[in-house]
Amino acid sequence: MRVSKPIVLVGMMGCGKTSMGKLIAQKLQFDFIDTDFEIEKKFNLSIKEIFDNYGEEYFRKIEFDIFKLLKNRNDILISSGGGSFCQVSNYDLIKKRFLSIWLDVDANTIFKRVKRNQNKRPLIRGLGEIELRNKINDLMSKRKNCYNKADLRIQLQDLKMDKSFNEIYSKIKTHFTK
Repeated sequence: MRVSKPIVLVGMMGCGKTSMGKLIAQKLQFDFIDTDFEIEKKFNLSIKEIFDNYGEEYFRKIEFDIFKLLKNRNDILISSGGGSFCQVSNYDLIKKRFLSIWLDVDANTIFKRVKRNQNKRPLIRGLGEIELRNKINDLMSKRKNCYNKADLRIQLQDLKMDKSFNEIYSKIKTHFTK
């Protein structure tokens, strides 16, 4: 399989972009980049601290700079922040230069996954259970239209890790061997 552009995973927080991304990148023998991790490393601050000190707009600008830097690499798989694909500048660049893959997971699964470490996530930290469910539903509703514009959509509801991996890898392989 010859991959002709970098790959970026998009979707809600907790959908599996990082965990699946690492495994898929390893299988493809690609480098793996998690934009959140790269930003934290660069600034020596947590995402929460960056949001608190500089705001979401600044954070999204840094994400854009990362995408710009990596747009010509065909040997890389990127896990993007949950909202990055919905930012106009990121979206335009990703659609032109990357294969975008939406990992689509239902709200209840997202809730279970993010509840465990919600204080590390700026948009949901400190929320009670009902508020958290409402926030997840609200974010999903707002972002669904842009996620729907990804090149590929993979529904991962109720799939175990190995089945999710196989589903994602199979779609990538099919896309690049057409």
